[in-house]
Amino acid sequence: MLFDQLLTTAVLLLGASTVAIVLFHRAGFGSVLGLLATGVVLGPHTPGPVIDIGPLTAATELGVVFLLFVIGLELEPRRLWAMRRAFFGLGTLQMVLSGAALAGAALVAGQPWRAALILGLGLALSSTAFVLQLLSERDELGSEHGRTAFAILLLQDIAVVPLLALVPFLAPGPAGDAAAVSPGPRLLLTLATVLGIVAFGGLLLPRAFAMVARQRSAEGFALMAALSVLVAAWVTHHAGLSPALGAFLLGVVLSQSPFHHQIGAEISPFKGMLLGLFFISVGMAIDIGLLLQHWPRILVAVLVLILLKGVVILALCRLFGLHAAAALRTALLMTQGGEFGFVLFAAAAGAGIIGSELHTTALLVISVSMAATPLLARLGDWLARHLPRAPGPTVEQAPDRHVVIAGFGRVGRAVAAMLDGAGVPYVALDLDLTRVLVARKAGRPVFYGDASDPLVLDRAGTGRAAALVITLDKASAAERIVTNVRSFYPGIPVVVRGHDAALGYRLERLGASIVVPETLELSLTLGRALLQRLGCSEDMIEEAARTVRERHRQTAE
Repeated sequence: MLFDQLLTTAVLLLGASTVAIVLFHRAGFGSVLGLLATGVVLGPHTPGPVIDIGPLTAATELGVVFLLFVIGLELEPRRLWAMRRAFFGLGTLQMVLSGAALAGAALVAGQPWRAALILGLGLALSSTAFVLQLLSERDELGSEHGRTAFAILLLQDIAVVPLLALVPFLAPGPAGDAAAVSPGPRLLLTLATVLGIVAFGGLLLPRAFAMVARQRSAEGFALMAALSVLVAAWVTHHAGLSPALGAFLLGVVLSQSPFHHQIGAEISPFKGMLLGLFFISVGMAIDIGLLLQHWPRILVAVLVLILLKGVVILALCRLFGLHAAAALRTALLMTQGGEFGFVLFAAAAGAGIIGSELHTTALLVISVSMAATPLLARLGDWLARHLPRAPGPTVEQAPDRHVVIAGFGRVGRAVAAMLDGAGVPYVALDLDLTRVLVARKAGRPVFYGDASDPLVLDRAGTGRAAALVITLDKASAAERIVTNVRSFYPGIPVVVRGHDAALGYRLERLGASIVVPETLELSLTLGRALLQRLGCSEDMIEEAARTVRERHRQTAE
């Protein structure tokens, strides 16, 4: 791609995407549908400017890889184990029953059994990128339907591996016979790959991140974070597994690391850009002319997909104990085809299982069902409001009332000790790695991270926190944090340590809720003790303190 072409492509993509996201957000549909619309408008199937992102198509799939890594960072092993019933039970049954129902529909439509089986299993896969992005935007990953959808999606991502292995077996003629290979070596390779990623993320990477963190190299830390994700994806891809699965496993392993907030913040820009390109590429694949030409057949196929898949997921969710509203929302979120369906159907077409026309139709069905997902999610919200809700929130749904502490020096440790004494949970961030590691050895929730970075604050759950306490001794860092917090989290109380009265008044003007000027308060404490020792009355002492405060304020102003 020449520089001029690349520059033109970047300007058109970013400009159209920005306008579409703003408009669709204002209409309440979220960014995913806006990016899809951008792809449709700038794609080859509509009049107007046409953008060729062919050379970037492979890179767009990395958006799903980075998304799964970030999700893995938030999913500690104990939480993953807690999902085992939904993962193994509900996820497996969804794949089997949805695949059987859709394969049956394809048989009724006159497709051969091999093609019907691939179509059914491929359309049983949902879109990890679409569903997780929607849940993340709506802050519903921790909700009952969000956790259930995630468990099903995770099982589906793993199921892609045996589905792709099934394609050569179903190929007509000699290809199917040649595919009969002993599963033993394949299983050993898979196990070795998983153990390798666990060792890589649990033993090697923490030491590498610690080395870079001690050098205080922000660029090196960001590059190492991105490299680690790509290495995990590369290893699993060459082992015949899903690259997204490798990234997810690495994220789960690193969720126990003291660096996971900072790693997540460094990866987020990569994820956002590449995932946006992925959604745009899906929009570009929607052939409006072919869709209009065969719209009755494609519309019927999309409706059958949504109906059959939705009914199966709804029934299974109710069977596994979900309340009606959560089951309905899960079902409507998961009715679309998935991005891995593109991969599976391409492999099936190459093996001669499905013809080119059926392949194109299947891709259109997936694309249209993806585009309908944000609308179905809104329909689920509307219907859920008219259904009885769960009797009370689960632990994961309860409001998170922790305190975020920026800086874990002597002042930060004292604040944390008081919070511990009062039974208030907290998360602390600090850039001194030695300080972080010592605190973590003592069992304290302290993480390596730059609290002046809004992405790090977001990873620490600042948007859900009861308060933010800034104990840093650097005035510029404290002012930067207060400015960022007031921009992104205007409602959260912010308590700040200030070195002197002048800094305290600047922080108040920036939006700090409470400022404690260190030198002033120490001076007043010493003065109070002295006046009490000299026998002065409390009224006289308070009047003297007010006079000193007013003098400091006038000096600062």
